[in-house]
Amino acid sequence: MKYFAALLLPAVLFVACGDDDSSSFVEPEKESSSSEILSSGDGTSDGNGDKSSSSVSSSSKNSSSSAKSSSSTDSKSSGGESSPASSSVKSSSSGTSSSSVWTKPCSSEGSILDRTDRESGKKLEYICKDGFYVLYVRSSSSSVPTSSYFNMDSLYNSKYSYGEFVDPRDGQKYRILDTKFGYDGFENMTVFATNLNYGKQIPLNTTVFDDNAPEKYCYDDDPWFCDNGFGGLYSWSEAMGLPKACDSVWTGTTPACPDSIFPGREYDHEWDRLKIQGICPEGWHVMNRQEWGALKGASEDDYGFVSKVNGGSNSQGFSALYGGIALAITGEYQYIRVYGRYRLPFESSATNVTSISLGSAARGISRVDLKMNSDKPNGLSVRCVKNR
Repeated sequence: MKYFAALLLPAVLFVACGDDDSSSFVEPEKESSSSEILSSGDGTSDGNGDKSSSSVSSSSKNSSSSAKSSSSTDSKSSGGESSPASSSVKSSSSGTSSSSVWTKPCSSEGSILDRTDRESGKKLEYICKDGFYVLYVRSSSSSVPTSSYFNMDSLYNSKYSYGEFVDPRDGQKYRILDTKFGYDGFENMTVFATNLNYGKQIPLNTTVFDDNAPEKYCYDDDPWFCDNGFGGLYSWSEAMGLPKACDSVWTGTTPACPDSIFPGREYDHEWDRLKIQGICPEGWHVMNRQEWGALKGASEDDYGFVSKVNGGSNSQGFSALYGGIALAITGEYQYIRVYGRYRLPFESSATNVTSISLGSAARGISRVDLKMNSDKPNGLSVRCVKNR
């Protein structure tokens, strides 16, 4: 009988442990998108009022840190990322058991996965850091600036000869890029090679807006992000040069939002070629979906036009960034280093619009989605294209 018990014990332990990765991994919730390329959303409502479970809050800023050093590019303090060796400490401090520690190889730095802990039943977030998924512990407040800045030395591709455009409205200088390709009827176009940064900075908790002056959010309410390549984050109405009331109604339907940007809404493709100046300088317009599609071409991912700052190759010189989102509805800044969202002149409902999304936290590969659903009031990035 003793020999039978000795044989039985290892078998019981094997069954109890099981394959933790395959049995407890949970695919993140899908964001509202017709193409469903990305798996985690803006953290905004998708028709049911629920927030995405893959949201990433920004880390707290170390008040004693004043230097924007390049060595801090991949480090976050107080609530961000941990190395595999320190995952157990993060786990215990977040109220989960040590069994929540999970080191799994990964290849997309900064990507996020959701996973349910078998013992506690809690859904945990893991971030790809230094080749492994490690527990991501969110900070208690996302309204405080991050503790570290990015090394922007690799923002542009040094192999390209960029032009320069000086915005006559504020004297700000932008690098511009002439792109040449034979796709969708395009031979070439001239685009901003950096995100637009125009307007007065306002805090994310702003409730009174000025329709007579351009306004922008800066990630974490920190002007460093606006002034160092990430640019401003703009509500849809602001990006389109419309009154703030247009963020809650179809354009052209109320006295507060009298102008429609497009008379027909029957087919999506009717919006693709719209040239709306919006917040862009005179002679330029907000990059439309046809132009984004031409830039994307037949590629399945965004690697070629995302800056090396965020892990892309930037072989096309476009220097896109994962600049995060200003979630005006919840009062949070999220997704820095994980997603880039860009405004389109594309209205899909009274409160929602179509936008461009770069990056994919759920599948470990950086993708581009040309038709991502976004709430109008949230702050997204803007790229400008020269009128042809």
